[in-house]
Amino acid sequence: MILKDKTQTSSASIKMDAGIKQEHDVAFYLRRAYKDRDNVMVFNDIRLSHAGEHAQIDHLIVYSYGFIVVESKSIRGEVQVNEYSEWSRSYKGQWSGMPSPIKQAELQLALLKQLLSAHDSQLLGTLLGMQQGFGGRCFDVFCAISSDAIIDRSKAPIDVADKLVKSEFVVEALDKKMDFKTFFQFKARLAENRPSFTAQELTKICDFILAHTSQPFAPCTENNVVQQRQVIVKEAISETDQVSEWVSHELKPAEILPDTKLAQVAHIKGPHHSVAVTCKHCGAADGLTAQSGRYGYFVQCGNCGGNTPLKRPCPVCKSQNTKVSKSQSVFTLGCQACNASMEVFRLS
Repeated sequence: MILKDKTQTSSASIKMDAGIKQEHDVAFYLRRAYKDRDNVMVFNDIRLSHAGEHAQIDHLIVYSYGFIVVESKSIRGEVQVNEYSEWSRSYKGQWSGMPSPIKQAELQLALLKQLLSAHDSQLLGTLLGMQQGFGGRCFDVFCAISSDAIIDRSKAPIDVADKLVKSEFVVEALDKKMDFKTFFQFKARLAENRPSFTAQELTKICDFILAHTSQPFAPCTENNVVQQRQVIVKEAISETDQVSEWVSHELKPAEILPDTKLAQVAHIKGPHHSVAVTCKHCGAADGLTAQSGRYGYFVQCGNCGGNTPLKRPCPVCKSQNTKVSKSQSVFTLGCQACNASMEVFRLS
């Protein structure tokens, strides 16, 4: 299942455009393979933060046994990996060193693990009365290189060579790593020793990742004042769970700065709160359409195509035990802990 698709973007740089195309190519293969799978969740182009560190992940796969980060790398020409795991590439016949995409993906994965582990009691259940953690789960990485590149992995360590694939083979590598046992592999299923997530845990983990996915701020100009305000609001809603009072705030163009921080934003209407909803991927507030999926109600953005879940923590008591319901044209977030109720979306 594709929980976040690759955002359609472009750049004035030929090199950056090549990288964007490579990410789209890999996202295409992942979509073709996993869009109808309930036990494989795909996030494309996400940005996570934890303890002051940030990770921009090209592709993240969450499945029953763990997590896989796939780093897309656009390379024209030839790439070599030596016995010390050092990378070099050729460009117009000239060779030069390059950072290891495998090491980069491992650093991203480590930050993801730290973020999840910091919230394990929120995401995982208990076993024999003891809180489970993420320590025994599978955490793996791959690097997907352009299909027209020439790869020389003859001297690379085996563990590095196995993580290096061309784009069209990335699904085969992922399937082999995830290693799902079929119904007929009875003995193999009995011998399975990997701890697996329950359906409820998998849902909580994916909702958590969606809620903590952020976007970098765009430069402040007269043309993007409205969009940047929406991004600031969206960031504040997704990154802060500790505000007990919701306030309404409007910004003028002069107030908009890249480091501006806002409280969570909503409008108070009688006994109910009305929560401002914006696309978590591009910050758009218009062109949102309500949808229903496996993980409940969400809105799809007509601007970038991204999905934003309507479910979120309670703004009054900060409880995660909330539920979104629909009555005619109104979607309401109800808190099971404090009985607060708030409108989150209304069909136009």
